Amino acid sequence: MSASALRARSIHSTTSFVFPARSPTVGLTCASAILTTQLSLLGRLYHLEGLSYFERLRALSRERQTLLCVGLDPDPDRIEGGVAGALRHCRAVVRATEEHVCCFKPNSAFWEQYGPDGWKALLELRDEAPATPFLLDAKRGDMDNTMRAYARAVFDTLGMDAATVNPYLGRDSVEQFSAYADRGVYVLCRTSNPGAADLQHLEAEGTPIYRHVVDLAERLNGRGNVGLVIGATAPAQVAEVRKVTGLPFLLPGVGAQGGDVEASVRAAWNGDPASCLVSASRSVLFARDPAAEAAALKAQINAASGVRA
Repeated sequence: MSASALRARSIHSTTSFVFPARSPTVGLTCASAILTTQLSLLGRLYHLEGLSYFERLRALSRERQTLLCVGLDPDPDRIEGGVAGALRHCRAVVRATEEHVCCFKPNSAFWEQYGPDGWKALLELRDEAPATPFLLDAKRGDMDNTMRAYARAVFDTLGMDAATVNPYLGRDSVEQFSAYADRGVYVLCRTSNPGAADLQHLEAEGTPIYRHVVDLAERLNGRGNVGLVIGATAPAQVAEVRKVTGLPFLLPGVGAQGGDVEASVRAAWNGDPASCLVSASRSVLFARDPAAEAAALKAQINAASGVRA
């Protein structure tokens, strides 16, 4: 049985969960407790088959012949109807594009902005595609005990398969996430934004900060579940980092940010299906035809990597 079929069977053979409606007869504390319990139980159900995130990612990448990840970042300036509209729009995109992707990547901020209903909507969206890994782009970074709470929220409560983290606070911070052996952790290395070079290119002991992050990630990878975030807007750095590590790369910045798909994919790809996860958000999410946009981007990525389409 394929990894995706096994994963789907694990989910759909379980009891359905109903989120508590707001009601004057149910106290807020009670409703919150019920919701938290249901979310936590639902989160665990996504991982019953015992495969790690990167194992699922590799299996699905081979099965669907894709390295594409689609971001699910609803913008209230572009999607009407509040959280219900956001869920409706993103659910339609998931249904339209799932066959072309090996991962979905919701950014936590775009769901947090809707308050508690945003978290509930994210879990409903996650249940739309139980066979496909969800990577929460949260960029968490804090003291170790705080990171432990963040990790519980992301992995235990929300049931996400992977997450992005900020390495600025060092090893004891990031390892609260990497301790979850079956989940993936992508460490920010060289990001895709215009200001990335302000700090990440500064040198310490003659080496750019982003290269020190690579060393940190290697030390944290004892469980084989750590990767790096390197923007497709910086193909030279993608190539430089690939020369010194075999860790999986998450390549954001494709599409609206103008990242160089061909150069970045060729630099990142090393034959491992997990080596080069290419993420596009707005260019697919707000496309007139998300399925066609995802299919075209998938083909472009496959052509650059040599993956059979």
